[in-house]
Amino acid sequence: MKEKRINMRLFNIVALSALTVIGMVSCEIGEERTSVGQDMGALELAVSVKTPVSQMRAAVSADDFPVTIAGKTGTEVESVVKNFSTVAEVPVSLPLAVGTYVVSSHSPGTLEKKMTAPYYAGSSQLIITKGITTQTVVTCKMKNSRIQMNYDPSFLAAFSSWVITVDDGSDTALSFDETDTAPASIYWLFGDNVSSLKVNFSAITVFGARVRDSRTFTKSQAAEQYDDESEFFTGGDGLIINMKHDAGAAGSVSGIDIALNIKFENHTDEVEIPVDPNPTPGEGDGPSLALPADAIYKEDGTGMPSSADALIKADAGFESIVVKITAGNRGFDDILTDLKMDGQSFIEGVDLIDNTDFGTLLSGVDENLSAPHEGDTSYTFPLGVFFTFLNLTGATDAGQAHQFDIVVTDKNGKTVSGTYKVTITG
Repeated sequence: MKEKRINMRLFNIVALSALTVIGMVSCEIGEERTSVGQDMGALELAVSVKTPVSQMRAAVSADDFPVTIAGKTGTEVESVVKNFSTVAEVPVSLPLAVGTYVVSSHSPGTLEKKMTAPYYAGSSQLIITKGITTQTVVTCKMKNSRIQMNYDPSFLAAFSSWVITVDDGSDTALSFDETDTAPASIYWLFGDNVSSLKVNFSAITVFGARVRDSRTFTKSQAAEQYDDESEFFTGGDGLIINMKHDAGAAGSVSGIDIALNIKFENHTDEVEIPVDPNPTPGEGDGPSLALPADAIYKEDGTGMPSSADALIKADAGFESIVVKITAGNRGFDDILTDLKMDGQSFIEGVDLIDNTDFGTLLSGVDENLSAPHEGDTSYTFPLGVFFTFLNLTGATDAGQAHQFDIVVTDKNGKTVSGTYKVTITG
């Protein structure tokens, strides 16, 4: 009798547990059904990856891509209904309440501005109908673009250090420097409607010259155009930047060659984008100043450069080019004290823009030379015209040099500055 009561107690405990589990399952099912609607349908989902033709990459599997299913009412996406860590976890047939949904999938992780690998993402809208199994394919496309920086041996031989930035107009610029002479590809996320890129270059040659320059490239000016490609840089594009230097122009800035080629998302051929000769000025476009190598020569003229030109550019036009000179000996200091340019002194700073006296000084050396004008976008400043004055005063003092400080300001208020030095030995 006692054994019978024990068995009955075990039976009751087991039965109660079973009823509790059934109740919990029923509750969960009820919550799912009533969260969106009572009527049910089903979803058969597939996720594919469209690899850009331009990348020539092996097929990418979406098996480890996470999947999110969210409800949608009108134009508003509601809270997430289902989340799966991978595509492989999605049931072959997934029950869903009747309604409109947005299904999205993407590469593992978060899409960032700069990455070391391509990132794919896609979404699809669908409608679940009562008693119907809806089949949907989410196609994930590459969202970032591949950027490859290449250095020609001539470039590596000409420069000891450099910083190259690729500016797409956003708050972040892609940067390269001499610490990596064979950089791996970078995958870059462009913003909306980016039609032009600016490549800025700042370096020091092996001869000690400071060099600054910039080039603008506009996608719509590519040598080859395709009807199925956007005028804006988009995910899947492949960009190749080639840096070269003319060995015959060693130590100068005229030999810099920045070339940009593109592989459009849906094409395999590599197409050149020429330098934009008339880039549209923008708030982020500043002036550039490329200085020749600092000069060191003997008092008798041995080793004196035949010329020394500073190349100055400003897409927005020049507002001012101010030159301040610090003498390296007493003799040149006396000359500067008496030398006035439209009433301005080089000791305090002379604005070269539309400066009549400076223009007269230049034409006295070469009738083809003149002062820069307000609004000009480029100017070659012939620093070498000062060599005549420098040579009159002999060697610079020990440890001193004649120093030219140049500050360029454009119409947008952007500035760039640089220093050129001349040392004359006894």
